[in-house]
Amino acid sequence: MIGPYKMRLARAYIPFQRYGQVWSPAEGLRRGTIFPELFSPYIPRDKGSCGTCQ
Repeated sequence: MIGPYKMRLARAYIPFQRYGQVWSPAEGLRRGTIFPELFSPYIPRDKGSCGTCQ
């Protein structure tokens, strides 16, 4: 515990992961990760395409 109030500031949570399929090093460089489960591409959208924006 840290600080004058003896409160925890944060606690990390990291779930267990199974080692599965991996991409080649070249594919990993293109995608930013060698683990397919972590691949989440950025897809840019036009301004106002969220449906609630005017």
